[in-house]
Amino acid sequence: MTAIALMGAGRMARVHAAAIAAAGARVATIYDPVAQAAEALAETTGARIAASAAEAMADPQVEAIMIATSSDTHIELLDHAVSLGKPVLCEKPLAATFAESRDFVARVGEAAARRVFLGFNRRFDRGHASVREGVHAGRIGRLEQLTITSRDPAPPPLEYIPRSGGLFRDMMIHDFDMARSILSSDIVSVTAHGSSIVDPDIGRLGDIDTASVTMLTRDGTIINILNSRRCAFGFDQRIEAFGEKGMLMSDNPRQSGFRAFTAETPGTDAPILEFFMERYGPSYTAEIRLFLECARDGRDMPVNAIDGLMAAYLAEAAAASLKRGATVHLTGPDQDFAE
Repeated sequence: MTAIALMGAGRMARVHAAAIAAAGARVATIYDPVAQAAEALAETTGARIAASAAEAMADPQVEAIMIATSSDTHIELLDHAVSLGKPVLCEKPLAATFAESRDFVARVGEAAARRVFLGFNRRFDRGHASVREGVHAGRIGRLEQLTITSRDPAPPPLEYIPRSGGLFRDMMIHDFDMARSILSSDIVSVTAHGSSIVDPDIGRLGDIDTASVTMLTRDGTIINILNSRRCAFGFDQRIEAFGEKGMLMSDNPRQSGFRAFTAETPGTDAPILEFFMERYGPSYTAEIRLFLECARDGRDMPVNAIDGLMAAYLAEAAAASLKRGATVHLTGPDQDFAE
């Protein structure tokens, strides 16, 4: 049973701890500066609480490392994990800023960057993966349009907004990565629109809560991404790939197969899921299993720090487009977005 050092004991760390157990591994050591959180998670996992991140990672029994702390701590922890030579999975994003992501990849080198598993768990959702596999297998011929919809049931707490990095870097980054995983042609331009109409306080804090991004690939495929911090009917997560021979969709799973047939509800389906762990819980387990398999075999990670850098690049381009009110044409991840 693979022993893992878990960095963090907050919500995402708890999600990963459950996925680690479901994948047949175990949390051996935990570090979190909030002692109460570390103690609570250690009690449920049987892990030892370490006095520092370095101590948790260096424990002789630890075979792999998972980073599930706040975004602004990822790079420091990644640098240490990479220096130890132990396999590491880091929750998205790679870093708090695009510049930090770029510097990390340049510092460790491409080979080491490909050994860092980046936690874009939605790639491992069965419906989303089926769309990707179908497009790559040519089931709909040439891909012409790709539409990705991601809407949360409710906004995060306002205190989270200033440290989130913004909607493009925090929320839509999943969709940028998903688009890249489906496409076979490079993205050449990004056009973003955004507003704060769900909660004006989000706007006053310098962020947006409603957004759309249109991207164009070199071969002419059009990608549309829609995000909202509020969805009255649940956790709305859909992908539609349209091509010359048809369409592939990953739709919202329902709470059950129940349907009501009455005058008031003629053929009404059960509600969609309302919580991200209901929707994506199995994908976290699949992610951990693949990480452990690649670590055991010494293979490059299929979604890695390079993918994290490229998703951050698209997020940075979207933020620049929104600020400028114009389309941003992409030249490569060394691009300078300063006006």
